[in-house]
Amino acid sequence: MQVMRDLAAIWLYVADSSCRGYSPLYDRICRAVAESDETLDLVLEAPPSGHNPVLLLAAVHDLLLGGLDHPLAEVYAGRSDSDPGPLFIDVCLAQREAILSLLATQQVNTNEVGRSAIIGPALTTVASRFGAPLGLIDVGCSAGLNLRCDHYRLDYGAAGTTGPADAPVEIECEIVGGSPPIAPSLPTIAARVGLDREPLDVSDPRQLRWQLACVWPDTGRLARTRLALDQARHDPPRLVRGDAVESVGELIAALPPEATAVVTTTWVVAYFSPDQRVGFHEALAAASASRPVAWISAENVGVVAAVPGEEAPDAGDVEWSALGLVTFREGHAVAELLGYTHPHGSRLDWRTTTA
Repeated sequence: MQVMRDLAAIWLYVADSSCRGYSPLYDRICRAVAESDETLDLVLEAPPSGHNPVLLLAAVHDLLLGGLDHPLAEVYAGRSDSDPGPLFIDVCLAQREAILSLLATQQVNTNEVGRSAIIGPALTTVASRFGAPLGLIDVGCSAGLNLRCDHYRLDYGAAGTTGPADAPVEIECEIVGGSPPIAPSLPTIAARVGLDREPLDVSDPRQLRWQLACVWPDTGRLARTRLALDQARHDPPRLVRGDAVESVGELIAALPPEATAVVTTTWVVAYFSPDQRVGFHEALAAASASRPVAWISAENVGVVAAVPGEEAPDAGDVEWSALGLVTFREGHAVAELLGYTHPHGSRLDWRTTTA
């Protein structure tokens, strides 16, 4: 039926746009699911919020991390070269009820610390224009790992490095174009707070496992996510439960008066409704009546309507996202494209030339 064909097309789109050339494991699995009517039927039994392919990928990974004895676990661990497609489908069908429970109760909220590598140059840009220290508010923060961006070692290859040389968490980012402002250290952060509808409790082992489940197993990110979560568990950032539109203004107002207000959203606004996107922009504009506000966004191209577009880099294996900066003063917004980036922060094409 048409609804199943439409769902299969979504799985193929994820394979082509997000997995191909980046995650061979999930590329193969996505294409296998697109051809499996039984698996697609399982997904359609879940609530509409559970139809996101990335959520099913996380659900199966969660079961494996929880100790499910299945050959797919060896593939995910890199110890087997068996075809993961049929094995993934077998897990879905054999664990149908457990999978449906996860699809109905969980959400995708990836704590991708690789995104700190693209947040870093953006923060340096903001500080060069507005001054430091910064007051950092991460909206859609999950566990708030990117609030700790100044604790990580950010390696940009020949372009330089940022952060403590002995940092346990090391993040590599390839500069494929432009000259981003790579500084030895990030600007001083005087205050930092995360805002989320359901903030992650880093002291809860079950919630920690789900965060790891959202990491794609064959992309080299699992070990550093474990380290970042462990660091956050010993030194947790302040996280606030609330609505992005309704609560962000209060958090901005509560920042220290000497701090430049910086709001970050990384692959979060895409989950907002059209009305919420407008409302969030208006909330930041309203908050700027009393102080300037800088909004750093990293979202799929076109998601943040204010950010202008240019021709993205020519790279067939990457669906580039736009790294934008919108600054608000007394309700007026000025937007620019800082560059293009891989959704997990592994590549950056810097475009802006203004200091």
